[in-house]
Amino acid sequence: TYILFMKNIEILESKKIIDYKFAISYMEEKLLGVKNNTAKELIWFLEHPSIYTSGRGNPVNQSYINKIPIYNSGRGGKITWHGPGQRIIYFIINLKKRGLDIRKFVSNIEIFIIESLLELDIKAYKKNNVVGIWTLDKEKKEAKIGSLGLRVSKGIIYHGLSLNVTCDLSNFYKIDPCGIKDSRVTSVKNLKNFINKKEVDEVLKRKLKVLFY
Repeated sequence: TYILFMKNIEILESKKIIDYKFAISYMEEKLLGVKNNTAKELIWFLEHPSIYTSGRGNPVNQSYINKIPIYNSGRGGKITWHGPGQRIIYFIINLKKRGLDIRKFVSNIEIFIIESLLELDIKAYKKNNVVGIWTLDKEKKEAKIGSLGLRVSKGIIYHGLSLNVTCDLSNFYKIDPCGIKDSRVTSVKNLKNFINKKEVDEVLKRKLKVLFY
């Protein structure tokens, strides 16, 4: 069934850092193609330059935080930071056509992150009524390691997730990440003294099948 589900899905890996606005316009173009049956669905691995983004229901009325630009996006969720060393995975998946339930697919994305981290010997979990993926940091305090920001248009889910791999975590402490006050954040590198980004990507690619269970 996995092979069937992955049929007609383009797996795109960007080696260079991708401008956030370019990524949004590219996704919207692809979304239109998926709606019109002229483009394959997409799973896109990429990184962004340093930027703060906010969801459509929580726009930010300023242009910069500490010289880092802010972009009010069309995804769900509140303000967060993206930047080098953070793995972004965007999805454009036609749930309606595939007979997939939206809530189940979102839950599968969370399970996908949790199972991938487990392969890297990091125990992560979901929290009731709080979006994102959590773990215990080196001080054994609860910290966020992954975020979700999604949108659905006519049965097609798009935007995606971010996983902190080797990124500079200090950028999160200039905001309340995802609108959660006094929230701690961590990364794979923070929990594992040595980490190979390629190894993380290999685990993530291997675990993509979890999305379609």
